[in-house]
Amino acid sequence: MLDGAMHNNPYDNLNLPLPFPDALQEFKLETSSQSAAQGMHSGASVNSVTKSGTNEIHGDLFEFVRNYKFNARDYFATKRDSLKRNQFGGTAGGPIVKNKLFFFGGYQGTITRKGPNDSISFVPTAAVLAGDWTAMASAACNAGTPRTLRAPYGTNNRIDPSLYSKAALNIAAKLPQTDDPCGKINVPRISRPNEGQYIGKVDYQKSSRNSLFGRYMATVTQHRRRLPSPTTFLRRLSAAAKISRNLILSVTHS
Repeated sequence: MLDGAMHNNPYDNLNLPLPFPDALQEFKLETSSQSAAQGMHSGASVNSVTKSGTNEIHGDLFEFVRNYKFNARDYFATKRDSLKRNQFGGTAGGPIVKNKLFFFGGYQGTITRKGPNDSISFVPTAAVLAGDWTAMASAACNAGTPRTLRAPYGTNNRIDPSLYSKAALNIAAKLPQTDDPCGKINVPRISRPNEGQYIGKVDYQKSSRNSLFGRYMATVTQHRRRLPSPTTFLRRLSAAAKISRNLILSVTHS
């Protein structure tokens, strides 16, 4: 729960992103015996409260840096990592109307850059595209167990190229080429995730018995992946963004 309201994704019932530490006022973890309000959580529940503004203006700025230049080489690695990670942001809060109306806002950004991770893939070889599956079906390409193409797919591990799907051939023509007889290729993948979290909150204290607040939080996660390849098909840049939004309006009367 966050600020007294449910903070789960209704699609899979998993928790949504929590506020970053500088925007968090309280954090409570309950396990075992819980109150009736936590009845849907069989194992444990987390209850958090975001910060609010006060009669004085307060704020902070921060940056947390992780960089390969500060790291020693892992004992089992052949070279140092190339990680560059910057996490930065700030908060500000204060009065809009003294003793009545208060504001609070915060932002945290996380930028991560690192060298490409090698990924092993397999593509059709020139021999396969020509209809010759002899090498691809050999024991060397199948963990020591040779394969045989059965009719009607081929004879003596050969297929008439005219039987291939034209759509599949068009896609195969855009894939990177390899000299490996098994079609093995090493494709380095570059991942550049970016994350930003925005929080805004307004509190109104009408009287000692009546108050209300509204809070909005958005977390934007973007994974930019690029496959450095000379082919147009794999040179495309993928930028898939996920946005988590949470809005609450609460009225208290006692």
